[in-house]
Order: sequence, then C-alpha cells, then structure tokens
Amino acid sequence: MIEISNLTKKYGNDKVALDGVSFTIKPGEICGYIGTNGAGKTTTIRIITGALDFDSGDVRILNVDVKEKPVEVKKIIGYVPESGNIFNSLTTTEFLFFTGRIRNIEDSIIKKRTDYFAELFDYSGFTNSAIGNLSKGTKQKILITSALLHNPEIILLDEPLNGLDANTIFVFQDMIKTLSAKGKTIFYCSHLLDMIEKISSRLIIIENGRIKLNSVASELKASENYTSLENLFKNMKSENEYKKFVYEDIFT
Repeated sequence: MIEISNLTKKYGNDKVALDGVSFTIKPGEICGYIGTNGAGKTTTIRIITGALDFDSGDVRILNVDVKEKPVEVKKIIGYVPESGNIFNSLTTTEFLFFTGRIRNIEDSIIKKRTDYFAELFDYSGFTNSAIGNLSKGTKQKILITSALLHNPEIILLDEPLNGLDANTIFVFQDMIKTLSAKGKTIFYCSHLLDMIEKISSRLIIIENGRIKLNSVASELKASENYTSLENLFKNMKSENEYKKFVYEDIFT
C-alpha cells in the first residue's frame, strides 16, 4: 500500500512542485498517474522511492515512513525510472547479477529469474553483450527486469514503455495485470492515455502540483458523461489553455 497525505515539495523559494497532494493506493490496484509535463508526476514518484526529500506531509510505503527509513523503503519497492542510468561497461548478465546480489538474492534464483525475463522480453541473445552497445528498447527491458528481480510488493513505473516494441508492450501489459492480481501495488506514471485507460483500476490526474481527479476507474467509466480518458483529460482545461497549430499562420 502507498499512503500519501498532504505532501508538499518546493524547488527553490517560488517553484511549488507538489501542493498538498494526498492519495492512497491499495494492494492489487494499478494506479494510472497522469498529467502534463511539469505537473508533478516524476517528483511524486521520486519522493515515494526515497530518492528525493520533501518539505511537508507524510509518505508511507507498507506503513514504512519514507522520510525516517528511506533505505528500508528501497528494499521493498521495484522502480523503473523515466531515464535510468545503467553501467554501460557491464554485460547484461553482470548488471542483473550485481542488482540481484545487492538485494541478497541467491545466485541460482537470480539466474532462474534473469533467464526467464530475457526469454519473456526477447533479449536472450544480448545477455553477454555490453549494455552500452544495446538499443534503447533493450536497455529498457533490462531496467524492467532489474526492478522485478526481488519480487517487490510495490512497483513504481515512470514512463516504462520508452523504446519498447509493440510485442513487448503487449507482454508488459499482460504482466502488469498478472502482478496486480497477485496483490502487488502498482503506481504507473505515463503520457500514454490509451495504455493507462486499459490497465488502470484507479486514475489520478495531477495538474500544477495539485490532484484534480482521484477515482476508481470502473466508477469513472460508468459515469454519465464519460467517453474516454483522453476526452476527460482535454475537458479539464479550458479552450484557451490549448495551443493549436494553424497552418496559415506560419506557411502562408
């Protein structure tokens, strides 16, 4: 479970990134967390991981206080960052064994799990390749594997589909639903509204550091005026807030 209460984060003296954010994500929920660039999504997820401090509020992961015990929180989460840094000089196998050993996983279990994910995500042919020589999509598959090696109860995803091919996206979508059914708590930040709409059991929209909507997905979809998440997202802004490309303004 992820429990956030009245969370506030400022950058400098005047930039308010999060302004009194509160929500709870229960075990088994897939929470789609959406908003425009700069809305506060990545700031939220970095605070949840314990990687970023905050000014006020309360953040608890499985009832562990993030501010008081950030190392303990890191032990119980799996995190796929928006742009992860991997040791490019290591091979895929070396990196994943390094990750697994840090988490005190036995080598035999590391091998079993890394072999499985390499087959699942179709990168078995690159297990002995230096990570620096791999494509963006393959690196993303390795990041996802490293986040799931220790079978975490809390899974944090920040634009996890970057660079992935269509087949892997289908596999990933099915995997997330399976993990949710096993009781994992999944917090999913993305700009891909179609994907969020398909898999989320809870939807949260954040704008300018404030929660604009927090709803169980099934209840939202059953509401009278709901047509799609895309239209809902658009309708939350006034017409004059959107910029529109006018061909004649620039090319005539």
